Amino acid sequence: MTVPGVSGGSMAMVLGIYDQIISSVPDLLSKNFKKAFIFLLVAGCSGLIGALSASPLLKYLLSNFYLVVMYFFLGAIIGSIPMIVRKSQITKKNWINAFFAIPGIAVVLLISMIPEGLIQLGGSNVILQIICGIGVSIGFVLPGISFSYLLVVLGLYEGLITYLSELNFFPLIPLCIGLVIGIVLLAGLLKKAMEKWPTITFPVIMGFVLGSLPQVFPGLPSGIAILWCLLSFLVGAIVIWATSGELKYIKKPIAK
Repeated sequence: MTVPGVSGGSMAMVLGIYDQIISSVPDLLSKNFKKAFIFLLVAGCSGLIGALSASPLLKYLLSNFYLVVMYFFLGAIIGSIPMIVRKSQITKKNWINAFFAIPGIAVVLLISMIPEGLIQLGGSNVILQIICGIGVSIGFVLPGISFSYLLVVLGLYEGLITYLSELNFFPLIPLCIGLVIGIVLLAGLLKKAMEKWPTITFPVIMGFVLGSLPQVFPGLPSGIAILWCLLSFLVGAIVIWATSGELKYIKKPIAK
């Protein structure tokens, strides 16, 4: 999430833990509270540690090797597609369900076209700020939609950064309330959808991921950068493809 244009949801899907995260959020309100809480606590703390520790390195890499870094993330996203297809349980009999990816792509592209600065953070309209929080939660839950981008679109980013820098958290309470409500509601709906209709839900999620590609795409390289970007793309795709468990699905059994 510290890389501009890269969705945290997309990276969770790329790493193969997206459905587990989504399932754990509504489980906080069930008898599985302890297991869900521990998982989310570990995931959240490790994510925070990763963001804080990786930020200086990412800042350096993005400043000096922007194209190479972004092509690595492009490769990582592409490399996760086989895993998403497997989770969608699409076969030759229901291959037409793959077209459900199109609405997912359309949603991400339409959100990217929303004019920036629609709403200002702060003021007395608490209900509106809670609604904004619910809207921004989409960037936390759905892959392919950048959380920071939604803040910019809604005109909340500058105010949020200002209040955080001043350690003034009180004006952010309505936004946080809406954020929590939105995450719990969306995660609950997604969990049920992934369990009951995986052949529809995962293609839509794949559409969200594919729809994020234009936001991550940094442009075409030139000269020697073409070779480095191609190599970075291949490394990102192969690493994610290999570590997402796809290798075991192509290994042939050894004859006894």
